[in-house]
Amino acid sequence: MVEKRLKAWGNNRGGQLGDGTWTDFRTTATTVLGLTSAEVVKIAAGGQGPVTGHGLALLTDRTVQSWGANSTGQLGNGTATDSGTPVTTLTALTGVDKIAASAGGDFSLAN
Repeated sequence: MVEKRLKAWGNNRGGQLGDGTWTDFRTTATTVLGLTSAEVVKIAAGGQGPVTGHGLALLTDRTVQSWGANSTGQLGNGTATDSGTPVTTLTALTGVDKIAASAGGDFSLAN
């Protein structure tokens, strides 16, 4: 059985592709590190401009992973440090069934 992986492409100045790099642009798909599509229930992408992009993944255990730009805390991990790989959001964020990331701003939502 082939393990499917979450893929991303495009601008990566804020680490928003989640592949562990800050390589400027990717015109082909790159693997988001640490997440298999078997464990990802929903995905969302947000941010505006080349250095504010971030991604979110809701996992089967109903926790959230996030990666990319974090200048306004949009990754939800208690820091304002960008992350080129997925990080766990605040531990209080469990039992989630919906996620969203603002396309026009630098924030994320979970319910």
